[in-house]
Amino acid sequence: MKDPLLCARAAMLVPASSRLRVEHIGDSLDASVALAAREEELRNPRWRWLGPRSRLDTLRAIASAHVVVLSSRSEGGPGVVAEAVMASTPVLATRIDGVLGMLGPDHPGLFDAGDAAGLARLLERAETDAEFLRELVRAGDACRPRFERARELAAWRELLHEIRARSRS
Repeated sequence: MKDPLLCARAAMLVPASSRLRVEHIGDSLDASVALAAREEELRNPRWRWLGPRSRLDTLRAIASAHVVVLSSRSEGGPGVVAEAVMASTPVLATRIDGVLGMLGPDHPGLFDAGDAAGLARLLERAETDAEFLRELVRAGDACRPRFERARELAAWRELLHEIRARSRS
């Protein structure tokens, strides 16, 4: 389950001196969420909803972002996390099973699902603490081998081999 406006709420909680700007990429699966996003844009100068983008444009945005935020309340293995790690873009993400499986429980950029204040603290820290940003990148770099194409293909081959072996017995 997504929480698309959590980052917008968090952006309003950072200090007035912050230069934080959030660009939210993604389609709305619900007309009421789209309306809420348009209303949020009108009252929140730090947040813009860009809507759906092509895969290439999304990858470019991830690679050029200072930080990527995943604010889902529950999700399997969020692809944006893997894409950010592969682009060496720091990740702030909810402490949910899919993220924990990808980044590990000790990732320094985790916050509780629905916790706008916790995300705001991490956003402020990412903006003001260069060492924290480097720590986030190092944590992502440590996870990078999990997302490399060769490893993924080998895992698929192993899984298919295991399925075939079980179906024969």
